[in-house]
Amino acid sequence: MEGNVLFAYSTAKKHLLARPDYKQVGLNITTIAVNIGTYAMVARVLGASTFGTYSFLQWLATITVPLIGVGMSAITSNQLVRAHNKETPFSIAGMFYFLWYYQCRRIVLYSVIYLALAFLSFLLFPMCSPLRLVLSGLATLPLFLNGIIGVTLRSLRRQRLLASVNLFGALITLLFTIIASQLQGQQPELFLLVLALSGTFTLMLSVICIARQLPLQEAQKPGFFLSARLHHCCRLPFVSYGIDAIIWQHSEILLLAYWYSSQELGLYTVSMMISATIIRLVPGLLTSWILPVFLRHQQGPHYLDPYDSFIKTSCYMAFLAAPICILVTLISPTLITYCLGYAYLPLLQPLRILLIASVFGSIATVSLTRLAHSERQKTLQQIGMASALINIVLAIPCIAHWGMEGAAFASASAQIIAALGSIILCARLLLKNEINFT
Repeated sequence: MEGNVLFAYSTAKKHLLARPDYKQVGLNITTIAVNIGTYAMVARVLGASTFGTYSFLQWLATITVPLIGVGMSAITSNQLVRAHNKETPFSIAGMFYFLWYYQCRRIVLYSVIYLALAFLSFLLFPMCSPLRLVLSGLATLPLFLNGIIGVTLRSLRRQRLLASVNLFGALITLLFTIIASQLQGQQPELFLLVLALSGTFTLMLSVICIARQLPLQEAQKPGFFLSARLHHCCRLPFVSYGIDAIIWQHSEILLLAYWYSSQELGLYTVSMMISATIIRLVPGLLTSWILPVFLRHQQGPHYLDPYDSFIKTSCYMAFLAAPICILVTLISPTLITYCLGYAYLPLLQPLRILLIASVFGSIATVSLTRLAHSERQKTLQQIGMASALINIVLAIPCIAHWGMEGAAFASASAQIIAALGSIILCARLLLKNEINFT
């Protein structure tokens, strides 16, 4: 009897697994590769010092976007996609107009907040000139409206089309970057202008795609209850935003920019980007490609229960993330020398520290996915707040004494603690059957 139940449970899960969309995965991987190549070109052309200024301006312009923008964080984006479920195309078209105009109002709020933030940055950081701050803000504005289009295409289950649009944006950015790199007197202002232009062209293509996918001329305006639901889905808790900004968005670079030169800032930014790319790439490869293929070809029961599923999936993630990070650690001196030049070799030490945290961060995506809809969000926030506090406490003395290596140590410590906390919490809740298999 028990064996039949387990087999039926596993068979049902097997049929529910979606076949991997190899074209979509290929488009996403190509987009990541093109973006990496673009940033490598910009870093090589500008040099470590000027690239530090360029990347810091980008960070300043985008750090508040998840809090202010509609659907600009993973939490609010997923909530909005679920709000579109079981709606007709005419209703989705009305929701698109609703979110579009709402986002325009949020852009005005962002502009006010960014002007205040830019004024403080101009006073505190000599690298932040008014022109650079303005161009950086302009480069960020298309992201807001592209975010609404991304949510709409996901709700329409047009992920492949969305991946194609993202690839177009990456390619047009690379094209403009190649043109800008041939001009004399390369400055961060020129490459910030490239971001603004490429974002605008991508937005134009995205609007054309939406116009072809939805009956915009016959859109149905959302009713009172649906409007209230959309407003609720747009809200990102400030605590969740603060935790993400401090731990995963590397807020310690503020201290690094204030106390050290833009060269150290540029070196640390490159190591930070590599680490963040691995945390984003590894879970995507496992869940969208490797795991569906493996489970579809495996005979018999896959998982005994939700706890067994969590443990096995976490192990799969560890067996994929650890070798990738080890490989990156081993080949990074050669790759950095070939792609960026000898001037970037000092970033190896902070990169190796952050790669350790990348392994734990990749594994933690399994637990965070299962905890996303649990009733223990307060406990998860407490773990995040403790990790953020550790990052702040460690960052001040570590950066003051060891520079970018100290920043990497503080950030990696906070990320590892946050990841381990979510893993332990998820395991305990699964043992108590407080969360379901997802």
